Amino acid sequence: MTFRGHRSKLAWLLALAAMFAVVAVACSGDDDEGSAGFTDEGYATAGLDGEKLVTIDGDIVIGISSALTGDVASLGIPIADSAETAGDGVQIKGKNIKFVREDDLCSAEGGPAAAERLIQAKAVAVIGPICSGGTRSSLEVYDKAGITHISPSATAGDLTLPTRAEGPYVTFFRVPVLNADEAREQAKFAHDTLGKKKAFVLFDTDDYGKDLSNEFQKFFKEEGGEIVGTPAGYEKKATDFKSIITNIKSSGADLVYQAGFYAEATPFLTQLRADPDLKSITYVGGDGIKNDELITGAKEAAEGAYLALPGTTGDEFDTYKSKYSAKFKGNADTATFGAEAYDAATAIIKALEKVAEEKDGKLQVDLKELNKAILDSDFEGASGKVEFEDNGNRAGAVVRLFKISGGKYVQLEEGDK
Repeated sequence: MTFRGHRSKLAWLLALAAMFAVVAVACSGDDDEGSAGFTDEGYATAGLDGEKLVTIDGDIVIGISSALTGDVASLGIPIADSAETAGDGVQIKGKNIKFVREDDLCSAEGGPAAAERLIQAKAVAVIGPICSGGTRSSLEVYDKAGITHISPSATAGDLTLPTRAEGPYVTFFRVPVLNADEAREQAKFAHDTLGKKKAFVLFDTDDYGKDLSNEFQKFFKEEGGEIVGTPAGYEKKATDFKSIITNIKSSGADLVYQAGFYAEATPFLTQLRADPDLKSITYVGGDGIKNDELITGAKEAAEGAYLALPGTTGDEFDTYKSKYSAKFKGNADTATFGAEAYDAATAIIKALEKVAEEKDGKLQVDLKELNKAILDSDFEGASGKVEFEDNGNRAGAVVRLFKISGGKYVQLEEGDK
């Protein structure tokens, strides 16, 4: 089931915010520079004032910030592999690409630490971080260093509308669909197609989980549904959901909505389905839960679950799938945000091809021009057409819905349940 969301309303929001002096912006509606943060003043704030040349004698280093260990590694490693796939066999004016991976642990603490290591490794640009919390805490680190980074999977809406006078961080871009788009389509599907009226919400207390759950609650109520009980937050690595399940039983819910990751969704679903009174209650979960590990871990308890996946497959998906299989022996169909990671790396590579210049056997890259070339991206990728709006968001939005049936994810078509 494919749903079209709406283009970002950032320009309108920024104009409105300026009227009320909430956020000061450095542009006008007639300014060719576009939205705040992409003016010369914005580049100066980001440490990209004037010419910022990097001279490369050996390989061109592109960083990857992803969760390489821990409970989310089954998400993070395919993302890193997919990013590397985009540069396999590619040379830029005779120079090879060298990918350097750093573990951001999908955490607010790990993101900046990985960023510092990648800056020390002389990365000219970075794919990642992969999670909203790690991205939020890394924005200033990359911005001060003048290093452009593109997240394949950080979806919290306000990452591109920070509460700071300078406006959006000019060095930050992202490829995925936002939480608001996903939650809107899930709420509409749950209420209109599945006919559910009362939802109990639980969520991972990180930035991603809180933002997605808040958006779902808002849109479900707009559809005419009711949020019952008190939305329940839980920490990463949680394994005991008995108290939450007790609250679900007393809430009168006919739908459970979970915003989080598969590591916690697996024990939750297992315990939920073990309760005779909740064995058949409808379950809907966010994109962080759609992972093969959920099916492997929850087994029968996962049957009938509805999950979302932002984005779609584009013209280059088959190329990506073939290269990914050859290089890493992986299945691109099951690599959540893999196509987005491939496209994030592709955007960097295409921009480097435009701005890198040969001089005395070396390459020179102006990081400001590299950033502008990424902003001007316009290509058909593995996840569809890749273009960026002036705030760094991807233009347009597509959300797909899946149901676990027979131990597999089955994509739903319009009207399917």
